[in-house]
Amino acid sequence: MDKSGVEVTAGPWGASGVKRASETFRFNDELLLAQEDRDLAARSFPDVFFALDHPALRADFVRLDREARRAKARSRAFGLAAIGLALASLLTFPLEPVVRIFLGDAAPDPGVLRALAFAGAASGVLAIVFGNLGLGFGASKRDWLYRRLSCERLRQWHAQYQLATATDIAAASGDPERRKAYEQERAIAYERFRRSFLGQVSSEFSKYTQRNAAGRISGRALTASDMRAFWIDPSWADLARRKLQEGEGQALEKVRSAYTSIRLQGQVQYTNHVLSDSGRFWSHPARQIRLLTAASYTLVALAFLVNFGATLLAIARPPTPVDMALVSVAMALALLAVGARALQEGLHPQQELNRMENYAIAVAHAQQEIQSAKGPREALLAAQLLERASTEEMLDFLITNDRARFVL
Repeated sequence: MDKSGVEVTAGPWGASGVKRASETFRFNDELLLAQEDRDLAARSFPDVFFALDHPALRADFVRLDREARRAKARSRAFGLAAIGLALASLLTFPLEPVVRIFLGDAAPDPGVLRALAFAGAASGVLAIVFGNLGLGFGASKRDWLYRRLSCERLRQWHAQYQLATATDIAAASGDPERRKAYEQERAIAYERFRRSFLGQVSSEFSKYTQRNAAGRISGRALTASDMRAFWIDPSWADLARRKLQEGEGQALEKVRSAYTSIRLQGQVQYTNHVLSDSGRFWSHPARQIRLLTAASYTLVALAFLVNFGATLLAIARPPTPVDMALVSVAMALALLAVGARALQEGLHPQQELNRMENYAIAVAHAQQEIQSAKGPREALLAAQLLERASTEEMLDFLITNDRARFVL
């Protein structure tokens, strides 16, 4: 942060200008979604830009990311509704004395009390339907996870294909004919991926989340001796280890520079952003933990104080309807504290925080290995550490969120 109050930010490939501190973090810069990012990449890496720019993949990502955001919003709305309805159902009984005082009648109209009881019962039924049975929430959450899986695999496909074909990129960097051939081969490979993965994402999702699924991929498989497990196409593992032809070292250095400046730097910035305790509540698990924990403790403390005050009043003088109302308020505060805890369980911020902290460690390790590599080829081989960590983080994300529930 400079003295003028404007934050100078490192963009996906170095210093990219300035932005005001109030602006939100820009996701997915590594795919060059914005025209300004493509223009900057073309100027920064003109010889290898043809490999960085992938319009077909970018169009699919934009569509799927938009659908994922909508599905996530629907899923969250159903989850919040389940907790809110459960609280409304439970609060109808303890708040009856408060309603009596509010109406100013010790014996209010029975119709009012019947309406209150009916509202509580209806809310309870809807809470069970949305929460325990998962109607609406389950379908929306699954739509969100399908599309989020597709988006993450698109990102990984883009990066892994560059690593696998790094020598081809280097060879084509100064040859227009080879560039054209590279783009044609990439288009064929991407169309295969589009049909086999994006077109079958529900089946692919089961491979990552169901223990008995055929061809299941687990975190254990990624850390075992078979280092091919993280590759989207296993044949890419051998392609990535091809030796350089004479005179291609300088061009490969440009590939390495582009990868580290865009892909690696983008992941470093992303982990730093998510792990921060500032910004939007829904995007930062550390902020969720702090605010929801504080809300739970505050509500419990208030419930204790109100109940303690009602007890003192009952001892000091004959009981009155106000005393019962205070006890009801204490019960309501305690239920709200339970609701805050249920929201925290549904959002599972501690698991999200642990996952991102582990990923940040893996990203830092990959960054260190890449920076300490003797040459561009060794650096690009070390970059496989980042791609493996990205896949492991994706698996943890899918499993954790597939099991998440908003239940009071």
